[in-house]
Amino acid sequence: MAGPLDGVKILDLSAVLSGPLCATLLGDQGASVVKVEPPGMGDVLRWVGSSRAGMCGLFHVANRGKRAIGIDLSKPAGVEIVHALARESDVVIQNFRPGVVDRMGIGYEALRACREDIIYLSISGFGAAGPYSQKRVYDNIIQAYSGISVCQDDPQSGAPGLVRQLLCDKLTSYTAAQAVTAALFARDRGAGGQHIELAMLDTAVAFLWPDAGADHILLGDGVAHQPTIGSRYALTRYADGWGTLTPLSDSEFQGMCRAFGLPDIAEDPRFATLPQRMQNGDALTEIFVALSERAAQMPMADADERLNDEDVPSGIVRTLEELPDDPQITANQTFAVSEHPLAGRLRETRPAPRFHGTPARIGGPAPTLGQHSDEILRELGLGDRIASLRESATVV
Repeated sequence: MAGPLDGVKILDLSAVLSGPLCATLLGDQGASVVKVEPPGMGDVLRWVGSSRAGMCGLFHVANRGKRAIGIDLSKPAGVEIVHALARESDVVIQNFRPGVVDRMGIGYEALRACREDIIYLSISGFGAAGPYSQKRVYDNIIQAYSGISVCQDDPQSGAPGLVRQLLCDKLTSYTAAQAVTAALFARDRGAGGQHIELAMLDTAVAFLWPDAGADHILLGDGVAHQPTIGSRYALTRYADGWGTLTPLSDSEFQGMCRAFGLPDIAEDPRFATLPQRMQNGDALTEIFVALSERAAQMPMADADERLNDEDVPSGIVRTLEELPDDPQITANQTFAVSEHPLAGRLRETRPAPRFHGTPARIGGPAPTLGQHSDEILRELGLGDRIASLRESATVV
């Protein structure tokens, strides 16, 4: 069966992660994607991270299932090819700095002239205007400006920290994919094409605000301030590993005490209810020290079994190497192993949502630079110009 976006054609002019991963998410759901890259190095993501035979794993998962053409967009003939591609596309995705695509002749207005109902997605770091709009951006920069880094502060020193992954890029990709499908739905209902502008900063702050920003939502006087939910998160050391638990309700707190062999604490009237535990915070801190000392003497599997028996929300910290063999991951069939023609055997995740009527699927191998250039040019009716376009280095 075809995916939910079968028949949708996407022109991916983006690079690195926020735009390419968005296009890949849509491609996994059935859309066909043409990726445009500059000659030479191509997308810089081709050169980042572990690789084999010239293909890096990060580039593959962010670009699987796409067809690739190399175009020099500094040349008029290259811009002409993008215009021809836009005429055949439903969606265009780009993440150049604001203003660049307009100067190149491939901005929204230029491509809207090629296809009036085009959905054109512009991803930027900070937005199209404002004092930071022209700053060069990477993920950690947005983490700093958005407040995410201060929410990762060290409990001891108070120093801000960073999430050690491309969090804001990936959040932007998922937000962008949802925005594109919403625009396609609106177009199908008669709204026509439109320009979507999405800033990584806006995405990060919107993601942060519901819980990490909860103490700043209510304005004015009379607010009963409380620590955020995430500020209480911590890891528990066991004799042979780490875990985490959230004893929020009364029964969960009592169950945790019994699991760690300290039933007397569960019966202490100072800790009988959640409000009482909040009112006796200093004493509760001492209790958690005692619980932590008891946990550190217990094997991880034993602690996990005891907590599960008491119905306490808890989890075991898995390493990335352990993930594929985790019994729940296995039951969910989260991972799939495939063969890339260059990179060889690789493991990747399937699309997370399961569509029972229009299933999403893992796209095919990520392309090499310009792998489908001739094929794409012929489809555009430019087959007779392939030799001259290659000779002028307009296309690779």
